[in-house]
Amino acid sequence: MSLLNRFIYVLIITAIIAGCSTVKITTEKPNPTTRKLDRVLIIAMTNQYETRKMYEGELSYRLRSRGYSMFSSVNVDKSKKDIFTKEEILKLIEEKNIDGVITMRLKDVQSKERYATSDRYISDAANQHNYFFNYIDTYYNVYSWSYQPEQTVVVEAKLFDAVDKKLIFQIDAQIKNAESEEERAGEITESFAKTFHKNALFVKKEK
Repeated sequence: MSLLNRFIYVLIITAIIAGCSTVKITTEKPNPTTRKLDRVLIIAMTNQYETRKMYEGELSYRLRSRGYSMFSSVNVDKSKKDIFTKEEILKLIEEKNIDGVITMRLKDVQSKERYATSDRYISDAANQHNYFFNYIDTYYNVYSWSYQPEQTVVVEAKLFDAVDKKLIFQIDAQIKNAESEEERAGEITESFAKTFHKNALFVKKEK
């Protein structure tokens, strides 16, 4: 390979690496537990049905492929509604004998021009009385997950014990330079699935 061709090759590789999306993960364990959850409901907290369907479907598939029992809200409730009330979520938990709930929400959007958040969330006082009920009640304050491909986006996943209503585990996934909404959803949910799996939080199904 000539010197010129090598130089061009290096430039191409550098451009590809620079343009690739990257996901940075941070985690918290507010209430560590040794009990593993068996039947888990996944809820993307957005009033956009198609966005909810995409994120819930991606995460559900990635965790089920690792051997866990997962239920996405869009598959449990076929009405294709844009938003659930707190009472409807609690009814789904009871009807499906759910013992764990994963919520996902858009946490931060950053760009060179502006900084925004997904608006009006309860403070993360994970041990406060009725935290779970208050948290899912903020669903009403969730609006569209609006951002541009080049923006840095942070999506949060919280895992709750649906029996004692405690927050067990939290993951923040920060992604940069995603080329599309589909790519962003795929990479974020894969990062969530890997992190949940690594921390051994769920009961694995018998083969």
